[in-house]
Amino acid sequence: MKFITEMELRNMYRLEPFTSYMVEHGSRLTPEARQFLTDRQITLSYGTQEQNQEQKQEPLPNPERQAKKPDWRRGKLRCQMQSVSALFLLTGQELLERDVLLAQKVLELSRQFSALHKREGGGISTADLSFQGCTGITADGLFDDAGDCFEVTEFHIQLEKGREIALLHRLRCALRELGFGMLEAAAGSPQEKPEEPIVAGINFMINELSSLICRTTGGGTCQRQNPLHTAINS
Repeated sequence: MKFITEMELRNMYRLEPFTSYMVEHGSRLTPEARQFLTDRQITLSYGTQEQNQEQKQEPLPNPERQAKKPDWRRGKLRCQMQSVSALFLLTGQELLERDVLLAQKVLELSRQFSALHKREGGGISTADLSFQGCTGITADGLFDDAGDCFEVTEFHIQLEKGREIALLHRLRCALRELGFGMLEAAAGSPQEKPEEPIVAGINFMINELSSLICRTTGGGTCQRQNPLHTAINS
């Protein structure tokens, strides 16, 4: 009887990759050779009916090994969080040349975002929050989804602070996209919801950015309270 070794299969696979392999009559696979085929999900068949029946009775692959496949949603989410973190820094750096006080507010949010990321679901501590609400967002709703309560249009970028408004709005949009990314990642594991505190923290940052946008325009009327009015002083 001929025994087919792992080395023989490796050499064959190196010359020309294959997706199926038939063991000829009178030949046997060594355990290492069988594992080589299993690892590469190569279909195995035999030259006789008796051996094919033996193949059907072989145990299924270990489910624990299959469970270790990486979750692409989690990987995508980590990349999104890194991108938003970088955008915070870029926005703060550009605002430093235009409005130091506004840049300080953004960099403060950046530190909160970094802490939120590292805490992995622990949420934001309310002890050091500078934003306590505004006329349209009460203290009880700081962590709720209030939407983009100040809508930015092409009109706003023509204002004296148009560039600053656009930078804040871009950051707000990135945070909102990240929030949906959190929900998408959580959809794969409905039993555990570690993202909920992070989503609440993201809502808080979006709300503060909306308030900053409103104040940067010189807003005097809250669009959320009265959408028929603009937030621009007449």
